[in-house]
Amino acid sequence: MERKSAEITERYRGITRYAGVPTEQNTGRLHYNENIYGPSPRCLETLKETTPEDLCLYESGSRDDLVDALSEKFGIPAENIFLGNGSAENLRSMMSIFTKAGDTVLLPDPGWSYYTGLADCRFLRVERFPIKETEDACVFDLDALENALDTLRPALTVIANPAMPTGNGMDDATLEDIVKNHPGTLFIIDEAYFGFKKYTLDVKRMIDTYDNVIFSRTFSKYYGLANLRVGYGFCCEALKKILWLDLPLHRLPHVCKRMAIAALRDDEYYGRVTAELIASRERFRRILNDVPGIYVYPSDANFVYIRLRGYDAVKIREEAAKNGYLIRVFDGNPEKHLRVTIGTKDVMEGLTELLLTVIPAARS
Repeated sequence: MERKSAEITERYRGITRYAGVPTEQNTGRLHYNENIYGPSPRCLETLKETTPEDLCLYESGSRDDLVDALSEKFGIPAENIFLGNGSAENLRSMMSIFTKAGDTVLLPDPGWSYYTGLADCRFLRVERFPIKETEDACVFDLDALENALDTLRPALTVIANPAMPTGNGMDDATLEDIVKNHPGTLFIIDEAYFGFKKYTLDVKRMIDTYDNVIFSRTFSKYYGLANLRVGYGFCCEALKKILWLDLPLHRLPHVCKRMAIAALRDDEYYGRVTAELIASRERFRRILNDVPGIYVYPSDANFVYIRLRGYDAVKIREEAAKNGYLIRVFDGNPEKHLRVTIGTKDVMEGLTELLLTVIPAARS
């Protein structure tokens, strides 16, 4: 019998799975945007409460403790809150359930390549709107975004806020205007880096008012629980009922949720380490911005985006790696850029000292 498998597999030729950079070391990891400070000590304390039932039984109660804790923390009703295996899986579910092959999706450029990977395996048409660079800031190109929304009428648009890798945010009024003026597009607001800047958007009012917007968050970044894979988000009840069709069949592991709840309740710890992180970030920016040809853009996140003029970005990355610091290189136009996660004060002081030596030797 003639094999027909090629008919199944051929359509996926050339489509690759997104994967992070393989990394063996546990120190100097300034390339993944992890929270190097780590989670609240209260998270580990919850392990003492673990019972055999937490491991061998499905959770089947009428309430979800983490949903209730999120509702209490952010003032959002439980019926507007969803949980997933990290924000990456939230995004996968959204793109899977709300699009079909041939639909147009609008993505930021530059942006997380995972978005494109999701779109490719769904056979979606990818269009992009630019995040542009001025001499002293990265900003959303709002004219280009509005034009793309009006002419392409995408089924789904992703707005990362703050953006990655550039770190810039979008002001509340602009974000609402975009959602309000384009009711035929579903907007995914990727707030993976929520927490590193004072938050002023009234999310409850947004999801009460608009049925075309979903906010996606994670415990990976601000709360330092990346390996637990706990994501959450907010949307109107009608969208949640649809999204629920593609969310995890069983609830998240109770052990993980107990740690997430502990994190939510330790404002003192996260307020302190975030203040230290921001102070280190701004000191790093201030020192490097004194180097000719180097500019570190303002950031609303736990990383910075660095413009290089007249330097070999790859050489800088390689020299940093030789000394135990892992950083990322991004292709720009016409320059290349570095993206550096902000670590603890000691880590950033060591990296700063190294870069001040390495950069002058990396003239291109």
